[in-house]
Amino acid sequence: MLPVLDAVPTNDRRNRMTLLVLGTGATIGLHLGLLHLVIFRSAVRGPRPASVGPWLTLFIFVGSGVVFGAAIYALWRWVFPRLGGRSLAAQIAAQAAVSTVTIAIVSIATLELVTVSFGLPSLFGTPGGVEHTITITPAMRQIGLRLYAVLPVVPTVLLGLIGYHQYWRRILTLQHRERELTELAATAQLAALRAQINPHFLFNSLNSIAQLIHSDPAKAEVCVERLADMFRYILRRAEKEFVPLAEELQMAEAYLEIERARFGDRLRVETTVDSGSRQQLVPNLILQPLVENAVKHGLSRKMGPGMVRIEASVADGLLTLTVRDDGLGMQGATLGSIYERGVGLRNLRDRLARLYGPAHLPDIASAPGGGTRVRLSLPTRTVDAAA
Repeated sequence: MLPVLDAVPTNDRRNRMTLLVLGTGATIGLHLGLLHLVIFRSAVRGPRPASVGPWLTLFIFVGSGVVFGAAIYALWRWVFPRLGGRSLAAQIAAQAAVSTVTIAIVSIATLELVTVSFGLPSLFGTPGGVEHTITITPAMRQIGLRLYAVLPVVPTVLLGLIGYHQYWRRILTLQHRERELTELAATAQLAALRAQINPHFLFNSLNSIAQLIHSDPAKAEVCVERLADMFRYILRRAEKEFVPLAEELQMAEAYLEIERARFGDRLRVETTVDSGSRQQLVPNLILQPLVENAVKHGLSRKMGPGMVRIEASVADGLLTLTVRDDGLGMQGATLGSIYERGVGLRNLRDRLARLYGPAHLPDIASAPGGGTRVRLSLPTRTVDAAA
């Protein structure tokens, strides 16, 4: 049964996968080394070769196992996923060919390094060294070393193929499905946000328009046009994840113009946006929920005039976008309760976490009678750079 990957961070997963491969190689090397140590101790009596003792042999086996494991890790992570094939048999054939060549090279290079380091006969060239009194000649010893180089190839290749298809490839498949599900959920979330023009706002807007039809038909016509502009913007940008801030400001202005028809002179709007901010790309429909919350929760219950202020500036690689009001503020509000006040803020928080990470969540400050301020700090990305 495969482990559940959704709850495991990517770095932890990668570390565990690395530990799996290198740990398996070290374990196999330890097994072979201990087996060799037992055979060496029981089979050899009297003087032994001073070049490679039994404990050093154990170390060599373990180290070689780690090297083979690292080679398999490289094949699994970078080579096998790029080897194509119309059928599973063709894929396995290509993987077998590449891994055989790779493991053979690693095996020969590892053993050659050991033989050169300890004065043993090289795998290549004329056999050298001093003959022992036993009947094992340097050529025979060279043959034995060649066998040592060849014998690990087949089992290691089999281990690599079986392990990749039975475990590693499944992990890659699960990770790919996880990414797809994450993107699908994010897309659905964004679609829900795009479709969510607060029913209260829509009702109030239509109600205001209905009242203005008799008292001020010209203003009612303007409100209808602004409402149409908002829906036209949503439809036009339905497939866009990021839009220039200038377009978000136009969307917010259309919304505020409708609200001014309701509040009259009670609603004042100030906008301070530097020129470099307008071409910065921001998530679609990121500003309207902030402005709507400022009007709905900050100013709608306040006696007398109220102000909504929109600010945007760029500095140190960050776009700082701030929406503040001088309304009633929130008494005893925690961050969790603030997000529970409406779908817009929750969706905004979740989208920012997905797009930029937890370091770029909304910074919210509110004080009773002192209004509310929501600040976003987003990485800069201009329209020209995106193109």
